[in-house]
Amino acid sequence: MARVSYLLAMGIACWLVLAGQSPGASGAKIMLAMNMVLNTVSQHILFSTITEPLVERGHEVILTAPENKFTKGLTEGATTGKIFYKNPRTKEEMEGIISGLNAAVIGFSQNSFRDVYREAMEKMAQITEGCVLLFKDADALRRLKEEKFDLIITMPVDGCDALLAEYLDVPFIAMTPLRRAPTFSEDIFGIPVPSSYVPFNGFLTYTDQMTFKERVINFVSRYVGDPLLRSMVFSRVRQIQREMGISPHLSLEQLLGKAQLWLCQSHFALEFAQPIAPNYVSIGGISVRPPKPLPQELEDFVQGSGEHGIIVFTLGSVVRSLMDDVLTEKLAKVFSELPQRVLWRYKGPTPRNLANNTLISDWLPQNDLLGHPKTRLLIYHGGANGIFEATKHGVPVLLMPLAGDQMANAVRFKAKGLGFPIDKNTLTEESFRQDVKEILTNPKYTINMKKASAIMNDEIVPTRQKIVYYVEHILKFGGDHLRSRALELNFIELNSIDVMAFLLVVSLIFIYAAKWFICNCCCARCCRRSNKMKSD
Repeated sequence: MARVSYLLAMGIACWLVLAGQSPGASGAKIMLAMNMVLNTVSQHILFSTITEPLVERGHEVILTAPENKFTKGLTEGATTGKIFYKNPRTKEEMEGIISGLNAAVIGFSQNSFRDVYREAMEKMAQITEGCVLLFKDADALRRLKEEKFDLIITMPVDGCDALLAEYLDVPFIAMTPLRRAPTFSEDIFGIPVPSSYVPFNGFLTYTDQMTFKERVINFVSRYVGDPLLRSMVFSRVRQIQREMGISPHLSLEQLLGKAQLWLCQSHFALEFAQPIAPNYVSIGGISVRPPKPLPQELEDFVQGSGEHGIIVFTLGSVVRSLMDDVLTEKLAKVFSELPQRVLWRYKGPTPRNLANNTLISDWLPQNDLLGHPKTRLLIYHGGANGIFEATKHGVPVLLMPLAGDQMANAVRFKAKGLGFPIDKNTLTEESFRQDVKEILTNPKYTINMKKASAIMNDEIVPTRQKIVYYVEHILKFGGDHLRSRALELNFIELNSIDVMAFLLVVSLIFIYAAKWFICNCCCARCCRRSNKMKSD
């Protein structure tokens, strides 16, 4: 009995010691801020993979969002509670906004500049709509204050959640589903971005080896285009900041720069190498899970492909139809000629050229299919989640970029020999046939993708565990020791322009003094020689 009591006491003592090593980390209350009206399924999937392991560790994760928020893709295990604020839009209206993205994305690459601009302005208003609703709801703001959150996790787009963090006096962590968001970049975070070899704008199809012309455009994009875009997106939120009197002495950029961490969905298996900082945490591939067995009907279809294997064709969570019957028929015709079987995520009229080797469905278990040993090729638009799934499972990709970061992702795949892009607007039946044949028959794409897969899977610690470590590290110690001091310097100090000016002035003074000394010496010598000649 005494031995049992001793062991029990020792066990309790060890637990207390271990608990004491993690002050402030266990049982924290974390807000998952999703205040934008405009969020996609893929973004919700990424949020889930970040917060699920935190919930498993015993933390509270409370979703904050407008009423009737579209949350498809956000799993039950991702949150422990929800706080909604008033929203005049119905659930059907909110879902309609997301459904409208299909037409917007498809039309992006083929509409006129005026149509694209008008669409962009409409979407920009929707981006800030949730923020306006939040700061109008006094009851919701009061409840958020009463909750006394320890931390906020957010995807910074309009600056609203950084403003909310400042209002509540709660530290926050930023997450971007891309290498950078249009309004949240390395410049906001004080990380150097040499425009000479770091492609800055996701809409530009540049690599880390740019021509002079490309470097000029990249430079202008970073120092002119990006600030202008931020100014447009932030304008409404800045107005809220002034009306609410929230740290009026700070800009929204400075508030965003207060983020304790930047969780960035990137990975150097796919990215071009560039400078990073201690509080920049790469989480590329976090949404990729081990493949599960396929439903029996799908498994039978896949197994029926024999040695030829299968092709998976999907354009992500937003786009389910190309909205172009002629193009759809071209693709179906080429698929009908292949020895492979094709699984096509598609919603619309059945193509006339559809053959028995092609299965169309409104939904496909994309990750499970890519993890299947019979998968030979993914035809994809280039969204972030899918390219990490393909890379993790070692499947080469034929990319059909439509909008956003997809073009930049396609360029990286081409540069690294993992696949290449095609343009749906100029695609012909013959060119598509040759493109598919190239990837299926040229072994370099599979070889390069297997190497990229090995790099991505060669981790010191699984990404989910890495996120838990960093989040709890911030909860315990804050993130000031990880922050770059670049944010405390103005443009002149940061780029050492004052130092260069000082050294230039010193150099000019030295040159002038040296010139004066040499001239005086020469004059003195000439005078002495002249006097000597006169005396002789």
